[in-house]
Amino acid sequence: MSISIGILTHSTNPRGGVVHAMALAETLCAEGYNATLIAPDETGAGFFRTPRCPVWCIPARGAQSLPALVTQRVGEVRQALRSHSFDVFHAQDPISANALADLLQEGRVTGFARTVHHLDSFDHPELAARQERGFMAATELLSVSSLWKNILQDRHGRTAPVVGNGVDPAKFSPHPDKQDSALRARYHLPADRRLILSVGGIEHRKNTLLLLEMFLALCQEQPDIHLVVAGGASLLDHSACRTAFDARLRASGLADHVSVTGPVADEDMPAFYRQAAVLAYPSAVEGFGLCPLEALACGTPVIVPNAPPFTEHLSGSDVLWCNPDQPHSLLQALREALSPESRTHFLAAGPITARRFDWRSVARRHLPAYRRLAALSGIDARAFGDLHSCPK
Repeated sequence: MSISIGILTHSTNPRGGVVHAMALAETLCAEGYNATLIAPDETGAGFFRTPRCPVWCIPARGAQSLPALVTQRVGEVRQALRSHSFDVFHAQDPISANALADLLQEGRVTGFARTVHHLDSFDHPELAARQERGFMAATELLSVSSLWKNILQDRHGRTAPVVGNGVDPAKFSPHPDKQDSALRARYHLPADRRLILSVGGIEHRKNTLLLLEMFLALCQEQPDIHLVVAGGASLLDHSACRTAFDARLRASGLADHVSVTGPVADEDMPAFYRQAAVLAYPSAVEGFGLCPLEALACGTPVIVPNAPPFTEHLSGSDVLWCNPDQPHSLLQALREALSPESRTHFLAAGPITARRFDWRSVARRHLPAYRRLAALSGIDARAFGDLHSCPK
């Protein structure tokens, strides 16, 4: 019996939750399960890379505001799912979770799972309400870190077991490939400077303004450095943060020391990590932190906050640490990361640390919830087996 699993995410862009959803669907398929990756697709171009699993891209349209866009996306996903049936539904975001909550109310589905990667702070009451409904209505709730597991339990009374995250060592490794040699020329990056890499775009949540300040201070000591801010595709409006970033950069007189690439090709990301002298990742709010794992797998020094969720799965010399309450600790961590000793250490230790996190273990942690959801539909839950005796 082939049990079908629909794994839904909010976008086809390379955001953390989308990467997680894709890797989960690919791993399940590799183990013999029938998993389909589903997302609304406004451009018609499909996912940021070609997934190794069945894909369903739901046609979507733009809207004038974020509340209108969310309402429209929920309707688009809900309407599409009415004509398709899966034995198990699993939402990775509030949009698809609200669509499934509507279908649950209509009696068209018997339940659904929702993974919380992190929760945003919304001033708009409708967005805040949709976010809460997206996890409160879920039959099975999961989280990617103990930080968010505890928040969901303490503030909302919901139990959400931790499934974690993984990294693909075949894709992210210290060994250069054909992308490396031409990367700097393709993205107009200087050939003679050490690169400080930030991934995720310019957002308050990513602490990009703090990173810029510490980078500008470090430039006074070490002028052969260059800040690269990569990525940033998002449904949310981060224009205020970008405006502040641009104004500070103009005032500094060091605009030629900073590059903002916007979204980059997925196949270029390992080369970005390898070309970087350090990944600076001082996020104020994070679900888990996939990028640090990817950078470590490439042998690149990584800086993260000495706070959850990072302290849950990283410790000691796994990474370099900064203190969120002491901005200059980021400056000191950058100095340390740029030392030859740091590069030597992470080139050897980074891939070893990254190997602790594999997608097969992540997929295995989903199976109890999937079994319970299948049972609600009258399906023999034993058909799920496990990842040691999969239904190949």
